[in-house]
Amino acid sequence: MTVHTIIGWGLVLGLGLAAAVYSAQAQEPVALLATTAFVSLLLAAVGVNERRSLTRAGAKRSLIEATTARYMGLIWLWGGAALILIYTLVMYWREWSHFSAAFVGVGLLCLGFSWMLSKDAAQGREDETMLKIGRYLGIGQLVGMIVTMIGLGIDPNKEFLYTRKADWAGNAIFLFGALGLAVISAHALIDARQKSP
Repeated sequence: MTVHTIIGWGLVLGLGLAAAVYSAQAQEPVALLATTAFVSLLLAAVGVNERRSLTRAGAKRSLIEATTARYMGLIWLWGGAALILIYTLVMYWREWSHFSAAFVGVGLLCLGFSWMLSKDAAQGREDETMLKIGRYLGIGQLVGMIVTMIGLGIDPNKEFLYTRKADWAGNAIFLFGALGLAVISAHALIDARQKSP
């Protein structure tokens, strides 16, 4: 990532967080859904596009998978940051700290995994064990995100459009974070399978 890219992403993600907090404070669930959808799906779309560009350029598999893991990590971290800001500045929900800690933890693991794969690529190595671990983690993440979306869809206690319960804001973040992660995970798994001998 170049300095300009980092600054650009910082602005986009920061504005997304500000919009999420404002939407929660104003109790505008549609605006919060739109914000979380925009940020999560933008990160997924750019992650998919960068993966395709690297593949077309003949990049090492380690670099391709590192890029994918980085965008997964950004989705997790943005969701964690949104939860922390909303539930410390705007409203109270007893379980927010557990979910935000999990989001931040998984996001940091994704970024750490991305860093290790990038290091391998820079040294001209392809660590098959690391790549295999990444594939299994990607499968687990995809399954987990599908289960999450189904669970949010069928649970009658999960609110998205009504602000009676304090978890409505978290549910929006969960839903579109899960969708973004499912998109990028599914694409990575399909792409890697098509290229395997």
